[in-house]
Amino acid sequence: MPATNPNYKKLTLSIRPEEYDVLRFVAFKRKTSVAGLAREWIRELLEDEEDIRDGLKALEDREGSLDWETFKRKHLGLQG
Repeated sequence: MPATNPNYKKLTLSIRPEEYDVLRFVAFKRKTSVAGLAREWIRELLEDEEDIRDGLKALEDREGSLDWETFKRKHLGLQG
């Protein structure tokens, strides 16, 4: 269980009772815990943020790259 792992940090979160009830229902349907759902969603959020950072870095490093219009014209034979 991750909560007892010394490599994990404990997080305390307060939410409204009706939100907790929904989370408990979702966790039950997925056969996991509310904490498990939270860990899964946090990992997904962090992965999305990493993808965004990588994409922005790629846009900054455009040397040798083509813009979409040039690519369409040169490689796909499409006009504007």
